[in-house]
Amino acid sequence: MSQYQNVSKNQAVRRGSMAPRRKRAPKDEQEFGLAGSGYIICSECKSVFFDKSWHHMMDEDKHFSAEKDKKIKFAVCPACEMLKTKTYEGEIIISLKSQVQPSSRAQVEGSPNFKNYILGAIKNSDEMAKERDPMDRVLWTEDNGNEIKVYTSENQLAVIIGKKLDSAFPGGKLKIEHSHGEDLIRVFWDR
Repeated sequence: MSQYQNVSKNQAVRRGSMAPRRKRAPKDEQEFGLAGSGYIICSECKSVFFDKSWHHMMDEDKHFSAEKDKKIKFAVCPACEMLKTKTYEGEIIISLKSQVQPSSRAQVEGSPNFKNYILGAIKNSDEMAKERDPMDRVLWTEDNGNEIKVYTSENQLAVIIGKKLDSAFPGGKLKIEHSHGEDLIRVFWDR
């Protein structure tokens, strides 16, 4: 038998045998809002918000068939909102100063399609991230000749893409900078 069986929760918290409830970070409520009782469908990407998180929209979704009395609202998900407002949490800056380096991949690096290989690796990472979580995605890319900038909705996705490029194309320099602010990460990959 537990010694705290007849003790109220407030008394247990005061004694230190039970931790008080963790306060919600203001960023959580600001970014995602409070969880509602119905469903929210993104009008842009068709992701669905229920059970306190965003999910992929599925045609035969068991939640829609089982609970027809739930309210359905249409809104824009946080990732699509970031795309509209041009805000981001991760930035990858890829500098292609020299495309030919002595390595086992010299035929790939020396080809005029080297930039396409890099963009393909970024696209693959984007698709894998979207499969895990519909809010993780590459928002947009900017191609300025020898420099490619990639903007992501999640800061850790930028780190993952930077590390993937560094391991797939050896000989580059990877540098990850965390901002002094809240979420922004800049990943530099020089080639």
